Amino acid sequence: MAFEHVTSVLVADIGSVHTRLLLIDLVEGQYRLVAATRARTTAAPPLARATLGLEDAAQHMTELIGRQFASNDPDDLFMMPETNGHGVDEFLATASAGRPLRVLLVGLTPEISLASGLRALAGSYVTITDVLTPDDMRDEEAQLNAIVRGEPDLIVIVGGTDDGAELLVIDLVERVRDALALIARGRVPAILFAGNQRLRERVKQLLEPLTDVFAAKNVRPALDTEQLFPAQIELSLVYDDYRSKSAGGFADVGRQSQVGVVPTPQGYISTVRYLNTLPRRRGAAGPLIVDVGSANSVIVAGLNDEPAYTIRTDLGVGHHFLSALEEVTPQRVIEWLPFEMAPDDLWDYAHNKVLRPGTIPATPEELQLEQALARAIIRALAASARASWGVPPGDVLPTFDPIIGAGAILTEAPTPGASALLLLDALQPEGITDLALDRANLLSAAGVIAYLKPLITVQVLETTGILPLGTAFSASGQARYGRAAMQVQVQPESGPTINHTVRSGELWLAPVPPGVAARVTVRMHSGLTLGGKRRIRQRVVAGAAGIIFDARGRPLRLPRPRDRAARLLRWQAAVSAQDAPVVRAPAAEQVPSSAPQLQESAHAVLS
Repeated sequence: MAFEHVTSVLVADIGSVHTRLLLIDLVEGQYRLVAATRARTTAAPPLARATLGLEDAAQHMTELIGRQFASNDPDDLFMMPETNGHGVDEFLATASAGRPLRVLLVGLTPEISLASGLRALAGSYVTITDVLTPDDMRDEEAQLNAIVRGEPDLIVIVGGTDDGAELLVIDLVERVRDALALIARGRVPAILFAGNQRLRERVKQLLEPLTDVFAAKNVRPALDTEQLFPAQIELSLVYDDYRSKSAGGFADVGRQSQVGVVPTPQGYISTVRYLNTLPRRRGAAGPLIVDVGSANSVIVAGLNDEPAYTIRTDLGVGHHFLSALEEVTPQRVIEWLPFEMAPDDLWDYAHNKVLRPGTIPATPEELQLEQALARAIIRALAASARASWGVPPGDVLPTFDPIIGAGAILTEAPTPGASALLLLDALQPEGITDLALDRANLLSAAGVIAYLKPLITVQVLETTGILPLGTAFSASGQARYGRAAMQVQVQPESGPTINHTVRSGELWLAPVPPGVAARVTVRMHSGLTLGGKRRIRQRVVAGAAGIIFDARGRPLRLPRPRDRAARLLRWQAAVSAQDAPVVRAPAAEQVPSSAPQLQESAHAVLS
């Protein structure tokens, strides 16, 4: 079926622990998220069949909405196209489960072609095994051994502008050819060529007799021009090919999906590319998406026209708990715990978690421990992403708006306020910031749909799916603990006016029901500012956590060890207070009046 005639789309995301399934359908002329379910992922041994988890999630969805999805044809997963209210028109799939793609990068210059190649690879789950350049000091035998013994799944070749170097690039390609000819057993790595386009056919002639060759437009067609998107799209095809040939049953999933199996971050990148076109608060950068998973963690920022993104395949709160702890150090985790814990006990917990990554915390202490690791992971993600953001090292980040959290550790905290606290502690935004959660993994799904029908992406993000936590007012500067810091007046559209003094070092969540607009006035004391201002009036709409006021100062300094436990518990109590807003089922949502204009302007960005 031509995608322009599609009315319903089923999107799967196969994660390391959970397989999520989203149904997007046309409702009263608008595309909306209709249902979302999940099941345990079955891609790993002993089952090693990703389709089993998909079928389980589809059955949950059938029980939820009474719509049949499973196909009677053993060669198909789902009934396609939609008929008589059952089945679905199209199916798409993303994945983050399984071993990352092992990549050998070949190029000419570290500062130009190799740098662009690395940025193109940053949008997928990859591990760089080695780098080969003309300036490599190893002899030819050592270079060939590095290629063969590194056992890459993919060799990416970049280098030469479209009117530039040829002989040096061909020399590297011939070195790769010689190495491939030496591989007697095992899988021969595929090739992705994204260099001098005049050499494309020559590269294919040299390498196609030995392996599959994918080609994309040059990542560096000129010294002052970089184009990553074509290489990233081709990399998605390579990723699908790799997944289909790997254990786990991804071949059956990719065969039914119109785009194969796409890396989950590619969807985030596409969505941020669209969100960057939307109006934003004055002085704010674009959106920031942070996803902390069991095995991988991702951060995608909308600073410029093109999103900046960082993927860490060694940081997670489940499968890679141990490597994450090695990266961030136990001290960075323990400092967020409101109880005493010896480093050896933390290492013991990490080893047990890696053995059973799908288990959920059994006690409040275990939950606090995993949330503490999530804080440290997000801090490490942001630190490693600074170079791609063009931001110098330090504590202060750009003013992103909104900040959206994804991954179960963020989206399934006990209360919306606890989720907001995690984001505030880890990212420490300054000024005024909207916080939100992507509970159903809609952002990645919408980004993948954008490749085929941008209208669906625009409408589904305008109408459903993302849970607003609330607007956070975060003070900058330092003041003595306990002094009056923020004099707050909240005037809801309905209900009494609320006056409150937030003291330095504390948080307060204004108890305004979700979806209720309010006029907020804040006067700052004790030398603190709010986005550089001492007084602010702002109209905001309360989220699931109400309206958030953070007077702990920036950069956030944790208290002395003897006071830390009491202070951390006080912060947790503040975001879980009895008078905090209750999350109510939202009323039928209406498309904002600006949606048609936003849809029209977004087509060029997403097409």
